[in-house]
Amino acid sequence: MKNPMLLPVLSMLSAAALAQAPRVLDPVTIPARTQSIELPERALKMRDIDFGMYQGAYDLANGKTLYLVAQGKRMYAQIDDGDRHELAAAPRGAFVALDRQMRMRFERLDSGELGGELLLARTPEVAGRPVEYELLVARR
Repeated sequence: MKNPMLLPVLSMLSAAALAQAPRVLDPVTIPARTQSIELPERALKMRDIDFGMYQGAYDLANGKTLYLVAQGKRMYAQIDDGDRHELAAAPRGAFVALDRQMRMRFERLDSGELGGELLLARTPEVAGRPVEYELLVARR
C-alpha cells in the first residue's frame, strides 16, 4: 500500500523539477592580452648591442626559417625567400621590424642555444578587417 502512494508524490516532484526554467548564467568576459607590434620607445643602435650573437638562421615552428643578418650598420630579418625587414633593437634581446610586420625576442635556453618567439602580422586580404597575428617559436 505504501508503493501506490509514493508513486504519485514522486511524479508530482519530478514534474515540478522539469517545469523550472534553467538558470542562465551571465556571460563572463576574460580580458586577453591583445597582440600588436609597436616600435620601441627607445631603439638601441647596433653598436649598443651584440647583434653578432643573434645573427644566423632560426628554425620556426611552421617549418620555415628566419634569417637575421647585418649589412653595414643595419639589421635585417627575412623568412625564407620573403621580403627583408629592417630591424630596430629593443632592450632584453628584442627586435621590431620598422614596418611593424614582425617582432621577435630571443633568450639563451638551458641547452645554451638561442631561442625565442616571433610575432608576425598577417595583413588581411579584405580591406577593413583587422590585422591577424601569428606567434611562432624560433630555435637556432
